[in-house]
Amino acid sequence: MKNKAFLMISIYTVLVSCNPVTNTKDNKITWATVAKLPVVAGMQKQLGVAGVFTGVSNDVLLIAGGSNFADGAKPWQGGKKLHRDDIYILKKEAENKFSWLKPQPAHLKQNVAYGASVTLPEGVVCAGGETDKANSSREVFMMQWDASKNEVLFKEMPSLPIPVANACMANIGRTIYLIGGESNGKPSAKCFLLDLSSVHPQWQPLPDLPVAMSHSVAVAQSNGNHSCIYVIGGRSSTPSGISDLHNTTFCYDPTLKKWLRLKSVGDGENITNLSAATGVSHGNADIIVIGGDKGNVFHQIETYNAKIEKAQNETEKQKLQNEKLELLNNHQGFSKDVYQYNTLTDTWKKIGELPFYGQVTTTAVKWGNDIFIPCGEIKPGVRTENVVRGEFK
Repeated sequence: MKNKAFLMISIYTVLVSCNPVTNTKDNKITWATVAKLPVVAGMQKQLGVAGVFTGVSNDVLLIAGGSNFADGAKPWQGGKKLHRDDIYILKKEAENKFSWLKPQPAHLKQNVAYGASVTLPEGVVCAGGETDKANSSREVFMMQWDASKNEVLFKEMPSLPIPVANACMANIGRTIYLIGGESNGKPSAKCFLLDLSSVHPQWQPLPDLPVAMSHSVAVAQSNGNHSCIYVIGGRSSTPSGISDLHNTTFCYDPTLKKWLRLKSVGDGENITNLSAATGVSHGNADIIVIGGDKGNVFHQIETYNAKIEKAQNETEKQKLQNEKLELLNNHQGFSKDVYQYNTLTDTWKKIGELPFYGQVTTTAVKWGNDIFIPCGEIKPGVRTENVVRGEFK
């Protein structure tokens, strides 16, 4: 009925046992699946989505856009990628329960995925992305939840200087930083800031990222003196078809106005490449990095693609395609590792593992003191409808 403010679907938290995750302050993270995306109009089944805009506004979690494949078929099975415009609103209830609200409107103004998003006190800022018509976009807008109207409000914001997708974004106060990504199909080193406290906010250029790359994690955290932007991992497509994978940790110091290279991502002993992971700040000096693609299988798939393109005959081509399909169909899922970086000591360590597949091409959000990771990709071509929570104990 129209006079009902929302549709409630009570979802009990499904606790999943896992190894305790401990940071330098001896905090522990308990991971749980707390909700699953509901089926919405036009769907027969919820297939999950990757590349969503997400963040918290007025104490609800907004999840919007993203992509999946028609009928759940994987791309190598002929599945067609669909860009979505659906908006989902998750509300906290009492006693570890959550409910889905039914917003008006329930759609973005266009189908879009793989943009960047960040939470500010006034709403969720969304930038760039891939659409049905273009592989990158200059569009920027803010989503706000108005509980009294049961409505998602949209506010247009200054367009980006260049179109981007798969960029990363973080904020220090009301200043938003957008870093890297892909622009017109090529990796970008361009970085920009938007100061919303200025009278006429406009995107301003920053020094280029030392490496042109996409699928990085950006997190704001203190270096012990002031807040900086930390950019972790990523990958760069190349003309050869074999991407460069990165294990880098870069820090943009807004006081020095330059990028600094810090310790590479790793478990304290071994360095690892990492892309499309998620991350949040915690405490006064920690960054928690969750999941991601370490790139071993990704590189193998790209290598097969390059070899298939250069195959001398149909027999060789078919053999390589079969080997590639075997690799894809038996993929073990993306990384479950959870890492911690400390900005004061410039050290990395592994602090645990997820009890489920790692979610890539999504964004981790701090909601209260907890980590929420909505949806994402868990294997090549496979989305999840799960919203997971990490509780610091």
